[in-house]
Amino acid sequence: MITVQDVLQRPCFQRAELVAGQTGLHRPIQWVHVGEVPELGQFLRGHELVLATGVSLQTPDVRTRYFQGLIEADASGLVLELGEYLPTVPDDIVHLGNQHAFPVIVFREPVRFLDLSQDINSLVISQHHRMLDDLEMLSLKIRQALLNTEGPERLVAILAESIQRPSLYLPRETSEAPILAGAWPRLPGPFDSVALNPELIFTPAPMVRQTVMVFERPLGDLLVTNPSPVVDERVYLALDRTAAALAQDFIRRESLDRRRRREEAALLEPLLFDEAPAAHHLQRFRSRYHIGPDVAYRVLVSEPRDLELVRPRLQSYGTLIELDQTDRHIGVLLASLKKVRGLPQTLRAWAGSHARATGISGPYSDPADMHQAFIEANDAALATRYLRRSPLAYEELGLYRWILGTPRHQLERWLVQPELGAILGRDDQERLLHTLDVLLQHIDSKQSASAVLGIHRQTLYARIRTLADLLGDDFLSPDRRLALGAALLAFRFLHDGMPLKGGERGDA
Repeated sequence: MITVQDVLQRPCFQRAELVAGQTGLHRPIQWVHVGEVPELGQFLRGHELVLATGVSLQTPDVRTRYFQGLIEADASGLVLELGEYLPTVPDDIVHLGNQHAFPVIVFREPVRFLDLSQDINSLVISQHHRMLDDLEMLSLKIRQALLNTEGPERLVAILAESIQRPSLYLPRETSEAPILAGAWPRLPGPFDSVALNPELIFTPAPMVRQTVMVFERPLGDLLVTNPSPVVDERVYLALDRTAAALAQDFIRRESLDRRRRREEAALLEPLLFDEAPAAHHLQRFRSRYHIGPDVAYRVLVSEPRDLELVRPRLQSYGTLIELDQTDRHIGVLLASLKKVRGLPQTLRAWAGSHARATGISGPYSDPADMHQAFIEANDAALATRYLRRSPLAYEELGLYRWILGTPRHQLERWLVQPELGAILGRDDQERLLHTLDVLLQHIDSKQSASAVLGIHRQTLYARIRTLADLLGDDFLSPDRRLALGAALLAFRFLHDGMPLKGGERGDA
């Protein structure tokens, strides 16, 4: 981009004098035009440096109309040759130039406008050719990066190298990290609006932004710093080409990802859902993922969007193979035995409260055991609702491993009814079950039990007598406590925990 400041450094402008509009020297120049008519502005396209002798600018009204036309047309500046028509610079022109930051340059001696025009226009054409060469080089590097599948990080770096300015890509998906090339003291955004074409913004600092779009969906925003309030055309074009390349790279990655998922699904489904998968399925899985004696795995079952935030970490932790279903997401994580064993604790540290219902199988090394691992992970995911803990590994389920592995009617027949049948169906069933649950948890302190229940101790003793009448005098003995605790867990599982609520109020 050639500016008025650049032109003033040219040899043919050594005798020129800037008399107004010093704050507008950043204005770009795209051509030179000679014109004296008062309505010249309507014949300009913008960014022209206008040369005039003042032959038609003899009166203030004409000069004002002429000058206002140049400003409205977004001309770059005015060059005046002082002499027979304008012996001095009129005060009104100086005032208007300073008021609108519009440079006014004068030659106090005769000058050949042809020499000025040829010099500046040749400079403009030369720079335009250099810009085209730079853009062609940028396009070549972008094509190479796309063909070599170097990813969005390389594309942003190429943009920064090409325009010699810090560049930034801000994905709209909050789980993806920004991509920076150069120093950004403070990240802008996030942005909600869409910039289909490069636009100049000033928050928090002057920069140019363009939104990367794929099928009318905004993926992110590409930004470059812009120290000047005017944007070089080269920056606009480079930004636009890089945004298009980022969109192409995303489409490529999405296509490859869909293909990879289809292949993974074809490999996983027989192993996950068949109790005895065919030998060739096992061999294909072992060959593709290089299963050896030092490799182990766990199966993960979660809600569809449970692990989105930690997927990049899981992929760096080991090899993550995924299978999406309508109501759940299934993953198999392959890694060293040490990593696989520590996965539940690591995943809890990563996921925090974001994993609402994620179950993890026990560690396995033989792909032939994947069906069993899938059952374990599914059971662990189901148990998160009752244990209120997620992610949850199968080895952490305790009695729930037995409860989840037993048919519901057998739990009722063999455990719930023999232990709790005397309480079930009574009007005070909920109160007695809750009292029993708290007693089993605070067996050594009736005071703690009554505090948790929110009742007086005399009321608690009355309930204990009722429970003894219904369950037998030995209901708090070690063996009965174990059986009753298991029965309460099974009842909570079968009836979704409804009878076991929080503390009570009052003595009733």
